Amino acid sequence: MKKIIVCISFFLLISTHFTNAQTNNSFTKNKILTSKFQIGVGLFIPTQKVKFGLNAASKNQEIEFGDSFDFKNNSIRPQFYFDWRFSKNWKLSAEYFNANYNKKAVLDEDITINDGEFVFKKGSNVELGYKFGLYRVFVGRTISSGLKHELGGGLGFHITNIGPFIEGNIIVNDNDNEFKTASVSVTAPLPNVALWYYFAPTEKWSFTARLDWFGIKIDEFSGSLWDIGPSARYQLSKHFSVAVDYRYFKLNADIDKDFWNGSFDMSFNGPTLSVLANF
Repeated sequence: MKKIIVCISFFLLISTHFTNAQTNNSFTKNKILTSKFQIGVGLFIPTQKVKFGLNAASKNQEIEFGDSFDFKNNSIRPQFYFDWRFSKNWKLSAEYFNANYNKKAVLDEDITINDGEFVFKKGSNVELGYKFGLYRVFVGRTISSGLKHELGGGLGFHITNIGPFIEGNIIVNDNDNEFKTASVSVTAPLPNVALWYYFAPTEKWSFTARLDWFGIKIDEFSGSLWDIGPSARYQLSKHFSVAVDYRYFKLNADIDKDFWNGSFDMSFNGPTLSVLANF
């Protein structure tokens, strides 16, 4: 959270500097405020920490992927953006990224799946991992706009597909030794409120900030989500720009389903480098 505060403070200082440095004489709006379509591809370099609670040997036995199996590292993940300003005050936005990780490990304790049906024995060489996919979609309306700024808000969904897995040699019925994969996965549409702010002090430079949040219980799911991202963008030409931003994404939920009675807690944070086209 300290990193986020530092990024937002830097964002405000830069915005103030540009405000004081330029007047409105012969000023043309930045493309971020006028383009009908914006399409972007980025490289997200996150530090991730992921923790799952599973209905295993004991109720909600926790498998700590982030610490116990050293999944707390950096890796480059692609991101895709789409923004459609379909009327003067309304727009549709969409985004996608995924995080699929796996790592070999030696178990330091038994892990039992399905109430004793499968046992991954202590000392076993196994492969552990998780798969995560995120689709972010929302419709928003401009609340306030001007020559150099835009503030808006809306409603949307973070559609997530997530699930841990473990595979290796297991004991079946105390006798047989077989190679098996144990996994669970769930797809959850999570509604959220969204806010964004664009500040474009020059025709080339723009600074943005966004916030998505939800805290709600829906059927078998309950939990919360934070998705925060300050960004700086430079317009290279009429139709192309580059951007760098810092993203903080945190999601936790409790799940009450027959195939997965447990929880997950995950966070991704780090910079994103993007190339965008606007029309």
